[in-house]
Amino acid sequence: MTLALVPAKALDEAKGRLAALLTEHERRSLALVMLADVLRALNSSRRVERAFVISPDHDILRDAERYGAEPVAQPPSLTGINQALKHGLRIASLETPSAVLVLLADVPAVTAQEIDGVIDALPSDRGVVICPSRANGTSALALRPPEVIDFCFGPDSFAKHEREADARGAPIKIIRADSLLHDIDEPDDLRYLMSHAAETATHRLLAEMRIAERLEG
Repeated sequence: MTLALVPAKALDEAKGRLAALLTEHERRSLALVMLADVLRALNSSRRVERAFVISPDHDILRDAERYGAEPVAQPPSLTGINQALKHGLRIASLETPSAVLVLLADVPAVTAQEIDGVIDALPSDRGVVICPSRANGTSALALRPPEVIDFCFGPDSFAKHEREADARGAPIKIIRADSLLHDIDEPDDLRYLMSHAAETATHRLLAEMRIAERLEG
């Protein structure tokens, strides 16, 4: 069984680097619609049997349940993505998964086929698949077994996950997919997303917001 973990920040902290372009309400709307696109892709995956969304935000957890994911409330005592993921993994481990996929909530163009490809790239017994972002982060991380390495998300997490896997003697596969290289953090990321048409709710929302015109102005 392969389960997915999707960590999501509180909405009032979401996408702060887009504050010069989007209002707080727009940033909250963008975060929710990107999560919805990610969960739709996970729902369509042939390899993921269940998804868990870990967040301290009630609205995110509400939407997670609406889209068929298991909402996992992040306790106030836990800070940062890695602690949140460890908590989510403890909950998900009750299902005794053989593998886990961590997928960020801000890669709205990811497809079910790409998700399946990441999981299929895992060795049958033990290993790690890392999908780097353009900024040398990690947009997706597949682990078999789920505890084969520690989570190292944050600045330069791609290199940190590589080092962690090397230290644990875990075989590594690196997959670079366009949809995962370009997570949405900066205005340039929105520019790239809008220049690559796709049938996502995020594309529709950005079109309604006339983001392309704002980016040109």
